[in-house]
Amino acid sequence: MRKAALAFAGLLVAAGIVFLGEASRLPTGWTASGPGPGFFPFWLATGFTLAGLAVLVRTWSSHHSPGEAFLPGGAWKRILVVFLPMVGIVAFLHYLGIYLGGLLYLLGYTRGVGRHSWPVVVAVSVGVPLVLFLIFERWFLMPMPKGLVLEWLLYGR
Repeated sequence: MRKAALAFAGLLVAAGIVFLGEASRLPTGWTASGPGPGFFPFWLATGFTLAGLAVLVRTWSSHHSPGEAFLPGGAWKRILVVFLPMVGIVAFLHYLGIYLGGLLYLLGYTRGVGRHSWPVVVAVSVGVPLVLFLIFERWFLMPMPKGLVLEWLLYGR
C-alpha cells in the first residue's frame, strides 16, 4: 500500500506543478475588472500541489505493514457508490447542467451515503448549487452549462 500511496502522491505533485505552470501563463493577479484569468487556476493548482506534498510527506513518514492491501475488502463497492452516479451526472450534463446535476448528486449522496436528515439533505443539495450559481453566473458573469431542463425552467426556452 505504501508504494501505491507514494506513487499517487508523486503523481499529484507532478500534476500540480504542470497545472501551476499552465496557470502562470495567464495573469494571476488582480486586474481592473477583478481577478485575472489565471487567478483561480493558479491558487487551485497551488492547493493541489501542497495537498500532494502533504500526502507524500505523511506517507513517507508513516509505517505500514508490508502486506497491507491498497484497498481493503469491500472498498470497491464504496468507490462505485460515489463514482457511478458521478458518471451518470456527467453523461446527462447536456440535459441536467452543472447546477441541477450537482443538486441531484448531492441529494443522493447526502441522503443515501451520508444518511443525513432531510433538512440537512435539502439545505446542502439546494444551497451548494445555489451559491455556485450566484458566484459564477452573477458575481463573475461566467455562464456555466445549465442544461436543457434548467434553461426551460428559468427562461422557458
